Amino acid sequence: MVVKLLRIFAQAWATLVTILILISLSFIWYSEGFAKVQEIMSPFNIINFIVTIISLSPAIGAWALADHLVKKDGVKR
Repeated sequence: MVVKLLRIFAQAWATLVTILILISLSFIWYSEGFAKVQEIMSPFNIINFIVTIISLSPAIGAWALADHLVKKDGVKR
């Protein structure tokens, strides 16, 4: 039961963060143009990468905890 709840939370959190990022990028594209979106999504923009990882960390942690519980207790997914 706990594993299932953790997986649902992880999927919901990752989905919400993804939707938030896409909405934010669309508003930036509308207001400042595609060049600004390219600047933000550049692989050299380390701050954007760090903020994205921090935003997704609850989902990553919940998924990792669910995997750990499955391996530890032998609970079925």
